[in-house]
Formats: sequence, C-alpha cells, structure tokens
Amino acid sequence: MRTATITIGGKEHLLCFSARVVRACTERYGGVEYIDAALSANEPVKALDEAVWLLAAMMDGGARYARMNEIPNAPALTADELLDVMDLDDFAQLRGKIAETITNGKETHVEAEPPKNAETTPAAQ
Repeated sequence: MRTATITIGGKEHLLCFSARVVRACTERYGGVEYIDAALSANEPVKALDEAVWLLAAMMDGGARYARMNEIPNAPALTADELLDVMDLDDFAQLRGKIAETITNGKETHVEAEPPKNAETTPAAQ
C-alpha cells in the first residue's frame, strides 16, 4: 500500500493512496496522470484547493487503512478543516507529501531481453 505521514497541528496523520483515492482522482481529473497538472495550475489558489482536496482524500484513505489495520492515527481532517489550518506557504509541503504518498511502495520492474538475431558478445578471457 502506498502510504506516508504528515504532521499537522502536532498530530501525525497517515496518508494512503488507496484504490478509493485513485478512483476519486480519476473522476475529478480524468486519470491519475493528471494530478501533477492540477497541482501546477497557473492560479495559486486553484492549485492550493486541489492539493487540499487530494490531501483530505488521502488522509481519509489513511484513516480507513489505519482502522482496518489497528494502527494508531489522528482523526482525518476534511478539506474544509485543512483550509483553516494551512496557508499558501504550506503548499510546497503539501505537494511533497502528496508525491511521497503516491510513489511510496511503487516498484518499477524492468526486464531487458536482447533483440532477436542479436549477436552475443564473447566472454572475456
């Protein structure tokens, strides 16, 4: 599971990029590949709103994950509550935590095969 933590108001919150969050992002943005574009909007307030929405969704996912796995966790904050405890200066941290949550646990596996008809190199002597 892709998770990270964020501390807000001295309380640690688990963030989770669950299938529920992926589904919500797909409905909102048209696909998870458009998250970065939403967070990079030319309008700073719009970009902040998107980061807060996504953080709230991941925080809710983290709270659900924590409950199911009996992990201690502070209660999730709503997007409305996050707007009351954060400002534009927190935006860089938000983006970083969102990126960390999305990429944590993501493994990339690449297999390379020589092309057909490729000559093998002789062993070193």
